[in-house]
Amino acid sequence: MKRMAVLLLLALIVAGCSQKSEKVIKVGVIGPMDTVFGVAEKKAVELAAKVINEEGGILGRKVVVVSADTGMDPNKATTALRHLIQDEGCKVIIGGFASGVTMAAQPVIAETKTVWLADGAAPSLTDCVVKDYEHYKYFFRAGTLNGTTFAYDIFDALHNYFNGRLGMNWKRVAIIRDDAKWAVGVSKVLKKMLEEHGYEIVMEAKVPKGTEDFSSILLEAKNRHADVIITLLAHVSGIPLVKQWTDMRIKIPILGHDLSAINPNAWNSSDGKIDGEVFIATGGAIPIPLNDRAKWFLDLWKKEYGGYPDANTAYDMFDALFMYKWAVEKAAEDGAKDPFDSDVVVKYLEKINATNPFETVRGNLAFTKRHDPLWGDEYIRNWICQWQDGKIVIIWPKNVATGDYRPPAWMS
Repeated sequence: MKRMAVLLLLALIVAGCSQKSEKVIKVGVIGPMDTVFGVAEKKAVELAAKVINEEGGILGRKVVVVSADTGMDPNKATTALRHLIQDEGCKVIIGGFASGVTMAAQPVIAETKTVWLADGAAPSLTDCVVKDYEHYKYFFRAGTLNGTTFAYDIFDALHNYFNGRLGMNWKRVAIIRDDAKWAVGVSKVLKKMLEEHGYEIVMEAKVPKGTEDFSSILLEAKNRHADVIITLLAHVSGIPLVKQWTDMRIKIPILGHDLSAINPNAWNSSDGKIDGEVFIATGGAIPIPLNDRAKWFLDLWKKEYGGYPDANTAYDMFDALFMYKWAVEKAAEDGAKDPFDSDVVVKYLEKINATNPFETVRGNLAFTKRHDPLWGDEYIRNWICQWQDGKIVIIWPKNVATGDYRPPAWMS
């Protein structure tokens, strides 16, 4: 009996040593885990890790994913980031979502020299890379496009598609936007473009997180004779807005950035009242496969989780881990002494550029000198989409369109 106990103890010790000696690479995922956006980031990275591990890992190391919750709070995010890096030993961080929260935690990256493949739209998010490259070169916006591009694509749709191609003559603009850092920067760029081309901004309503009653704002847009309502909503759900828009019969079309509209369940959650809303699919993050990789990703997701991703961050962050893998393995191929070293990884991530893009589910991703994804027809854009009869239809640009604009029946 005593001999069996000794053998069992030895077996446990050997098993423990085996687990400790197993070569792994820890990847940290950070985001608001009480929202669909944070959960989608986590699920996307875990799915990518599963695929990579089935193919042998990264240089033979198994990928282990560890997540932490920002709680959409700067202090909590900073603590969570330190935990992932210093306590868990994560070599790379993926995710983020809220730009203001992410910016508050950026100094941790500079201090620890840890690569962060982040998500967030505020135009100023990568200012740190430009102002202090040596300390902040580890930060890359690998997810949502720089929010300035939201302004480009919204303006393009309004000016070149609706007013140019369709001849709508929508010149009086009402803006409804998040009262958040990202929306301030985007609104500033958009308003300048509109005013330079003869548009009149008749109102700009800033709505705080948690807003559900848009009735007075919609009435103000109507009373100010707006031709179109432009939305910039990510922290605030647009579902209550479209419900009230339909119920109140506010005959002003809605065009803009409404993250809730990307969710494939938006039709049901709005009781079909989202019909007719026009929105940008942030960075091409929609369940319409425009390339083979997107089809592969959507099939993988459906098999693993069922249905389609319910947040744009799933599309954004899935490929982040593959980019990190490429950088590490390319460095090793070139003979780097430590291909996992952050300074080495940064050097190779910067090789993902306009002449050497990385194919993602959203299109060809290439980093600019400020570590933003390059915007353009040959790279990644924010497709102009519309909900029609329970389905998402791409209406602009022409080269990817799957249908044409039509107003909801009650507006005709």
